[in-house]
Amino acid sequence: MKQWIIKPKISQDLISKFPEINPVILQLLSDRGLKEQKKIDEFLYPDYSQDVHDPYHFSQMKKAVDRVYTARDKKEKVVIYGDYDADGVCGSAILARVLKKLGLNFEVYIPHRDTEGYGLNEKAINLLKDQLVNLIITVDCGVSNVSEINLAKELGIEVIITDHHHVPAKLPAALAIIHPQVDEKYPFKYLAGGGVAFKLAQAIIHDPRSKISQTSKEAMEKWLLDLVAISTIADMVPLLGENRTLVRHGLIVLARTKNLGLQKLIEVTGISHKKIDTYTIGFQLAPRINAAGRMAHANNAYQLLTTENIEEAITISHQLNKRNSERQQLTDKLIEEARNQLGEVKDDIPLLFAEGTGWSVGVIGLVSSKLTNEYARPSIVLSFDGEKYTASGRSIEEFDLIEAITNFEELLIRFGGHPGAAGFVIAKENLEEFKRKITDYAREKLAGIKFLPKIFIDLELFLKEINWELIKALNQFEPFGEDNFRPHFLIKNLQITRVEKVGLDEKHIRMMVKDNDLERKVICFGFGGDISKLKVNGRIDMVVEIGVNEWNGNQEIQLSLMDWKESV
Repeated sequence: MKQWIIKPKISQDLISKFPEINPVILQLLSDRGLKEQKKIDEFLYPDYSQDVHDPYHFSQMKKAVDRVYTARDKKEKVVIYGDYDADGVCGSAILARVLKKLGLNFEVYIPHRDTEGYGLNEKAINLLKDQLVNLIITVDCGVSNVSEINLAKELGIEVIITDHHHVPAKLPAALAIIHPQVDEKYPFKYLAGGGVAFKLAQAIIHDPRSKISQTSKEAMEKWLLDLVAISTIADMVPLLGENRTLVRHGLIVLARTKNLGLQKLIEVTGISHKKIDTYTIGFQLAPRINAAGRMAHANNAYQLLTTENIEEAITISHQLNKRNSERQQLTDKLIEEARNQLGEVKDDIPLLFAEGTGWSVGVIGLVSSKLTNEYARPSIVLSFDGEKYTASGRSIEEFDLIEAITNFEELLIRFGGHPGAAGFVIAKENLEEFKRKITDYAREKLAGIKFLPKIFIDLELFLKEINWELIKALNQFEPFGEDNFRPHFLIKNLQITRVEKVGLDEKHIRMMVKDNDLERKVICFGFGGDISKLKVNGRIDMVVEIGVNEWNGNQEIQLSLMDWKESV
């Protein structure tokens, strides 16, 4: 059972303001917060030259770029310190490509997820000092590392932070902080970590000191967009504004990528270059890049994205494919263990906890995500190593998880994240107190909330309104992703004229529905168990996505079922 939440209808005033726009399309634009001509044009017609912002809107960008060129001129040693997820690895590869082109003396350091954890750590900084490193550039981390950056400073290492995570009350004493939410002047606040690294890369490339021709600068910038697209989609930041423009153009670049590692990863995944979209990135490419850090070390993924050796690219892409399969099996096993721990989840439990000794830190976030989706409430999954717990949590829109965790930071060793996804490390002796306090906090914040999965409906349509003109208009909403999901439409009182199971395992249904004389095909993925309830000549209300089925050069409009109820 899901809650059907229909978004508020647009006003007549808005319809009058944009008489040239189909009211259905205007409703979808309004649902995405787009009610002004400039924002509507940016969304429908993304223009790279207009909608990708000048990196110097970051007030500390000049300081960061100057320091990079000083490091080059003085032949200083630089380290790109990246995160171990797909966002951080892609961002590290973006900067590495640029620093290599400029001839800097640099290395890339990515911490081990299990043994070092997220962000900068003191052991790594001392190691880099021993290696005579002069400058650290962080990617997708650093803004919460106050003490670690103080240590680096004491040891004579300067730090440039590029990050997009939760901004703490106290900022680190870095040489420069490139972070869209720290910098009031930057016009778009939701770049991914790879997107922020790209802004620094842009500024470095276009600086006169690069001595790169204008044509080469533009080409170099363009060929980074494949990695920007992957990082942005993988990190599930809003696909609106500048992110939408970067991804839209990044998908074009990715379809013809020159990156050897990506070419081979696409091949081993079995994706057609014509079919690369946000779905194939989010569910096929990014999980394989992430699998390196989840199951072993993210260095493997970084090596794939930067190698110029075809044999190495083939070898690593097959390794990541294998690790992703192992990751899937392990995740399924831990999800089942977590479900068994939880037992019957009652309505008065606002926050779920599951834990295990030696649970893979690389997959506990995936377990938490599954629990939150299933039980429609925040969850925290913990792994115990004998001394401390490492935790990863996921949340629902009504509960800001990083804000909740921050309220009890005195109990934590370290923490970080976003409103919807966050993590922390906690000593064994503090765990029960933390659980009690954050549960009480959640109970207060979520009072009156129904813990049922939600399905958001953009608007109600008649079957006859779903036509090729609407399909063409909906295509302009591509690429779909976070905050720009495929639209959901409600169609009521349809007559079922045919229903049959499909698929080798018969988990899916294909049916035909009718309204007056118009009939449409509906594909129902995962609804095989409903076959006995969906009776021919019965009447149903459906929530659907609208798409096109293609076969043998033919096309037909097809509806994909999201949820259904008997008509009343």
